[in-house]
Amino acid sequence: MLGVGAAAGMAGRFAGPLAGQTPRITFPKGAIIRTILRDLPPEALASGPSLFHEHLSMRFPLGAATHFTDDVAMMIEEAKLAKADGIAAIVDGGHADMARSVDALKRISTESGLPIIASGGYYMQRTYPADIATKSADQIAEELAREAAASRFGAFGEIGQQGGVLTDDERKVFTAVAKAHARTGLPIFTHNAYTGTRPTQNPVPKDTAIKQLDLLLANGVKPQNLAIGHVCCLDDVKAEIPMEIAKRGAYVGFDRVTIALVPDAQKVTTIMAIVEAGFASKILLASDFSNARGLKKNGGGGLGQAGTVFAPMLLKAGLPEATLKTILNDNPRQFLAFGPIG
Repeated sequence: MLGVGAAAGMAGRFAGPLAGQTPRITFPKGAIIRTILRDLPPEALASGPSLFHEHLSMRFPLGAATHFTDDVAMMIEEAKLAKADGIAAIVDGGHADMARSVDALKRISTESGLPIIASGGYYMQRTYPADIATKSADQIAEELAREAAASRFGAFGEIGQQGGVLTDDERKVFTAVAKAHARTGLPIFTHNAYTGTRPTQNPVPKDTAIKQLDLLLANGVKPQNLAIGHVCCLDDVKAEIPMEIAKRGAYVGFDRVTIALVPDAQKVTTIMAIVEAGFASKILLASDFSNARGLKKNGGGGLGQAGTVFAPMLLKAGLPEATLKTILNDNPRQFLAFGPIG
């Protein structure tokens, strides 16, 4: 596999269209991608990869005294480096119960020039504020819609669960996010309870991803604006779960690439199987960036490592460059683009 040095700038290989090699994508009239600073037409982010789930501001585990993202000046420099690597935009997957700072994201985007899409919602049971238990799904949805407008959220995510079965509160939050989607049009990405490859005392059922999909679709979410996250970290070598998600029109989130829960080589094999089955247009890539070891200043792949470190592995496995461009450049814009409601 290619190392970080050999892969540096790889994302830049996919700048601009590859004429005659990929179908022209279209967007609904008036569709926008909402960044934390301004609304952009989807075409404005066509020049490179958009990574649908990273972290540029957070305080996690909840209650931690410090986190490396507290150093906003450093994160600005890391964002500049990601932009230099060809990354067109990054979605930040944090929200209030992760102590994400909207002001920090604004500053990082403003001073780096890298478009950032901020997210809203709630993470999982152990991070919920106490009053979630006392509120209805409709109340939570209304609050999320108001917060989304006030803080310029461009997505709801990462919306998750902490075990193999949704708690009552988690089910209520998922329902509320679906209702907030109906009010705003904002896309949703989830935190799926992954299995990994190591045996555990409490194994997570593989079909948790499908149950998330069922719940959100049943509550009116449009599949083209839904990504089920961490599907990359299921021990599913036959790709049965991602195939089912893709067949139903939602996106398959490979948003822990370069993280070892499942070997990257296995992730590559799974992606190749999905592509061969005809579902390349339903794959999204990101690294769920949240570890200081990955910073460029520490010798890591940086915020853009899904494009600069993992993408070359797909090329080495035989994925055509045109298909990789579809996955990196086109799919995330299709996922993030929406027609504002109200």
